[in-house]
Amino acid sequence: MLNTTLPFLRCPKKRKGKDRCAGKLKLASNHPPQQRTEVYEVRSGNLTCKDCGSRYPIISGIVLLVENVSEYLVSHVKGISRLVPLPEIPLEYRDDFLTAKAEIEIEQVEEDLEAQRVMALYLMNHYLSAGDESGERWWKPRSGEASPLIDSLIREYWDKSPIVQIGQWVSRLAKQGESMSTVVELGCGVGGIYPVIRPYIKSYLGVDSSFSSIALARHVALGMPYSGSIAIPEDLLQGHSARKLKLRVAKGFDGSGDFIVGDIDAPPLASESWDLCLVLNAIDMLEEPASLPRLQHKLLKAGGIAIQTGPYIWHEFVSKRLRPLVPAELRGDSARAVEWLYEQAGFTIEDRINHLPWLFFKHVRQLEIYSVHLLLARKRA
Repeated sequence: MLNTTLPFLRCPKKRKGKDRCAGKLKLASNHPPQQRTEVYEVRSGNLTCKDCGSRYPIISGIVLLVENVSEYLVSHVKGISRLVPLPEIPLEYRDDFLTAKAEIEIEQVEEDLEAQRVMALYLMNHYLSAGDESGERWWKPRSGEASPLIDSLIREYWDKSPIVQIGQWVSRLAKQGESMSTVVELGCGVGGIYPVIRPYIKSYLGVDSSFSSIALARHVALGMPYSGSIAIPEDLLQGHSARKLKLRVAKGFDGSGDFIVGDIDAPPLASESWDLCLVLNAIDMLEEPASLPRLQHKLLKAGGIAIQTGPYIWHEFVSKRLRPLVPAELRGDSARAVEWLYEQAGFTIEDRINHLPWLFFKHVRQLEIYSVHLLLARKRA
C-alpha cells in the first residue's frame, strides 16, 4: 500500500453488540524508505488500530483490511501462494497457511481454470480498447477465419462500455466544478476505472475482496511488481487463457490512487469522507441489495455523488427478498426498482442510462452481451 492511503482507512473489526470499530490505523513498515519521500510504497508491515489494537498485515504491497485475516488467508491460499513467496506470509499466520496449502490440490482443476478465465475477461473489459492506436485486433484469431459478426459487434459496442460512460460522467462533473477530491470504488476488480477518471480527480481508492484482482490492479494501474502471467482467451482448443497479452502498464505512482483488500459489506473506510462512490455490477450479487445504497450514503459527504451500474441478473434467493421491499408497480422493472432503493436511502437520481452494452470476449467464437443500467445519484443534504 502507499503511505498516502492511510488517512482514508478505518478498522473493519466488528465489536460485540456494536457496529464496526472504525478506529484510525497506525502504519508500521518493515522496510521504511531510506530517503525521506512524500509518497512511498509499503511492501511489508502492518496497520494497527489505535482503538481496539487489531492488526492487519501488508503482504507484497497489499494490505488485508478484513475482519478475520487468518480466515481470509486460508480461504484464498491457492491464489495468494501463486503470487506471494512463503517468506512474505507473516509468521503468525504461516502455520495455518501451510496447513491449508497442503490440504488443497496444487495442480489446476476446473474451478481454477474458470477463475483464471473470468479474471482474463475482466482484465480485457477494463483495459483493452477496440480502437487501440497500435491497430492490434486482439479479438481476431491468429489463424483460421475470423467471425464477421463478432468483429462488427466489438467495433460498434466495445468502446461504449459502462467504464467509458462513467469516465464521461466524471469528466462532466469535474468541468461543472463538482469536487472530485476523494473517490472510492467498491468492488474495483482489476482497477480499470482509475486510469479513465484519473485526469479529473485528486485521489482514488479501489477496494475488492479478491487478492488476485488487487495484485493485477496495482500492477497495471500503478506499475507495481507482478509475479503472475497475463493471458487472454483465444480458441479454447489452445486453452482457457492462451494468448499472452502485453498491456500498457503504468510507469510509476504519484499517490493519487491505490488499491486494497477489503469486504464490500464491511469496507474499511472513513464515513462521510468521499465526494464520489463508484460501484460497478455488484448490487445483484449482494444478498441484500438495499444495503448498497445505504452504504454509499454512509460513505459520502453531504451532496456527494453515487454511481452504480448493473445488469440485474438476480439470484432467485435475492429476488425473493427484494420483491417485497419495492412497490408492486416496480417489481417488473429492475432498473426503476433499484432507483427507488436509492431514493429511499436518501439520494436524488440526477442521470441515468437504462440500456448500455457491456461486452465480454470469451474467445474467438463467443461474445457475451449484457444490457446494463447506470445511475448517477446525489446524496441529499
